[in-house]
Amino acid sequence: MDIQSPLTVSDILKRPLFRHAKVAAGSRGLNREVKWVHILEIMDGSSYVRGNEMILMTGVGLGEEKELKVQFVRELWESGVSALAIELVHQFVHLSEEAKAFADQHAFPIIVFEEPVSFIEITQDIHGDLIHRHHRQLLALERLSHQFHQLVLKPQGVKNILRLLYQETGYAVRLVDYLGEDLVYPDFREIPEHPLIFSHPIVVLDVQVGELQMSGSTAPTDFARLVMERAATALAQELLRSISLEERRLRVTQEWMDHLIESGSTRPPKELSAAVDQGGQLAIGAVEPRHGNDPEYNRVETMQNIALLKWTHTIRTELTPLGIGVWTAPREGLWVLVLADLTPSANLSFQDRLRRGFDRLSVQSLNWSHLAPFEWKAGVSLAFNRWEQAPQAWRQAVAALSLIKPATDAPADDGESISSAPVVYCEDLHAWQLFLQVSPAVLAQYVEAQIGPLLAYDREHGTQLTKTLEVYLAENLSKQQTANALYIHRQTLYYRLEQIGQLLGKDWDSPDRRLALETALSAHRFLQAQRR
Repeated sequence: MDIQSPLTVSDILKRPLFRHAKVAAGSRGLNREVKWVHILEIMDGSSYVRGNEMILMTGVGLGEEKELKVQFVRELWESGVSALAIELVHQFVHLSEEAKAFADQHAFPIIVFEEPVSFIEITQDIHGDLIHRHHRQLLALERLSHQFHQLVLKPQGVKNILRLLYQETGYAVRLVDYLGEDLVYPDFREIPEHPLIFSHPIVVLDVQVGELQMSGSTAPTDFARLVMERAATALAQELLRSISLEERRLRVTQEWMDHLIESGSTRPPKELSAAVDQGGQLAIGAVEPRHGNDPEYNRVETMQNIALLKWTHTIRTELTPLGIGVWTAPREGLWVLVLADLTPSANLSFQDRLRRGFDRLSVQSLNWSHLAPFEWKAGVSLAFNRWEQAPQAWRQAVAALSLIKPATDAPADDGESISSAPVVYCEDLHAWQLFLQVSPAVLAQYVEAQIGPLLAYDREHGTQLTKTLEVYLAENLSKQQTANALYIHRQTLYYRLEQIGQLLGKDWDSPDRRLALETALSAHRFLQAQRR
């Protein structure tokens, strides 16, 4: 007996008690599965079936006409009944042509007994077979569960579980690992790729961390689904172990990274130390993870941890092939990234490879719908090559992170504004690199000293003198280009420039004063960006 194959109408017709039975209609449906046998003599049959039954009847309930009508057959078929078997001896039941035509059209087998038969013996026989089949499946599932759990403890356990699952079910399987790499068995290059027909979640600590998928050309059997469940349970244990190992690794990493960004002294991993010794550059990243606005979700700490572990795994996956080493650890609500150039002789510069890796990460994280609302943004420091520069690099990264405006903000129209992209690189900040090293209070004093009167006048009168000055300087004092850029008449511009001169004093457009004003305007934008 093949315990995977379901018991079908065809199988039942081969049993001794059915040796005199005939298929009167619906012969194309002999492969329909039978999960139970039920004796039914009333015409409201759909109320008493659940699907996949073989219905036995003598026709007692058909009334004086003793005719099997199409409406009754239709109700059974719509209720998922597998087949109808009628004993014709005692009641002389007549099968209407309409009923037989319907059964043929919908591949619904109608079987007739033209000799006396015992329904009790039939039900005992088939139910005994079904129970025996179910018992063998339970024994097989227990054996497979034991094998799955044994494989988890051995090298390449996950791959061997997928192999055993394929061998037992005959279906190609894929492990979708939310924290790591997906695995497929067998390789689709070895067999034709089939569509997904079934998936089962892999749950750890009440959080889904992956799913087990089955592909094939036919629907999976009940036994195959049960085997999938057992395999998913074993894989959940393996993924839980991976999560625990990753969290332990993060705790070890956090210790030396804290020393690095606090004092510039540390005992880094050998790979990181070797990279610096060989001339590789370093950079520090500050990452802020966000988990959406759902307060219910924010209370699910496990899901947040899963999302962060997925993020740290993915950034390593994207940057390592580019010759960049990545070390991560949490710190005061943020995540620290230590990024090292392991291949300083590469054709692309360290910063260019960093950008490419973060771009790929941005695309990847858009597809993490299974991790619920999860967003992130990051600031990346200037490159450096001495350990003692790490604390300053961390401050740069945090400051760059603070400049990322929310995606809901309207786009700014100035040249040095920060976009709503998830990553800001300090090397893109130009003059703002210097501002990051200066106290906000000192910057505010400088801004007030240079353009304070303009800012105050704009606040009091709702004018745009500050903006006009900014565009005028950017257009190299060209009145025509400035008027065009501001979409105003030249006479309006002349009036505004006269007001600006009165507020800023004489010689405000001299070369030295222009440099001071441009610096003040840039510092003003910088301070505004930090307040967002």
